[in-house]
Amino acid sequence: MENPEKNHGKSKWRLWIERLASLLVALLLAFSVTSTGRAFWHELFALSGFQGPTEEASLEIHIIDVGKADAMLLRCEGMTALLDAGTTVSGDRVVDYLYRMGVEQLDYVIASHPDSDHTGGIAQVLEELPVNELVVYPWPEEMRQTLEYRAVEQAALLTGTTIREVQPGDKLLLGKADFQVIGPLKDYEETNDSSLVMRLDYLGFSALFCGDIENKAELDLVKSGVDLDVDFLKVPHHGSAGSCSERFLSAVSPEYAAISVGPDNNQLPREETLRRLENAGAAIYRTDTDGDLVFSWDGEQLTLKSEYHNTLERTEGNP
Repeated sequence: MENPEKNHGKSKWRLWIERLASLLVALLLAFSVTSTGRAFWHELFALSGFQGPTEEASLEIHIIDVGKADAMLLRCEGMTALLDAGTTVSGDRVVDYLYRMGVEQLDYVIASHPDSDHTGGIAQVLEELPVNELVVYPWPEEMRQTLEYRAVEQAALLTGTTIREVQPGDKLLLGKADFQVIGPLKDYEETNDSSLVMRLDYLGFSALFCGDIENKAELDLVKSGVDLDVDFLKVPHHGSAGSCSERFLSAVSPEYAAISVGPDNNQLPREETLRRLENAGAAIYRTDTDGDLVFSWDGEQLTLKSEYHNTLERTEGNP
């Protein structure tokens, strides 16, 4: 016959182990959501081989789904740039995405303009990942008064991140890609039109990133005579009615257009903007319907993938 006291002792011992295990799991979960915890799991996944794509294309353009906001990861030949980082609440999403893609440091974080839906998550990125340079335009003081942009400046100061002010004509080193600032061309009253406009060229593939510019800044770019003809257009201002004028799209003539957008009272992208893009011959991709988008170019083939679909398209030769 079993000793009841002995069985009772075993039950108490088992209960103590179960409680300890529950406590350890809770502590592990709490640790995992911290920046140190995310870095730890990233290193563990890297050692085990689970860290996103293992074969990188020569050039990658990631449109990160952050709703009606902007966040883009650009990678070329081992160098990385983050162009905008969504709203403040997007910070975790952007940082986690970078970790998943195996990004351990950034050569550049670029703020297209000070609006909250573009710079809100940048402060968190600066705090959690090593960044070589924060790239900005010398916007007037009144445009830099948003709480989000002030937080970016403070984060750069606290982390010792170099702040680099650029002008049209300046270039950033991104592998062998020609990555050049081509706007803003004037001192605009509107923050949106004051967005950095950047053109990227690499092995026969070209892309244009325009922040939130609208018709006035678009027209100034067209009139300037700068080469706007590209394969890929990051659609400005989330596809608003005031963006992508016919004259602008005629000069750009994109084959691919990506729109970063989510639920919004302005019902973006607007139907008239989508029609203009379609009439220009662009294949349109959207984060609200396709999720995260990745455009990869290896000098011979363009591959498009999305979070919600497998391969969307593969193009041989020049896109």
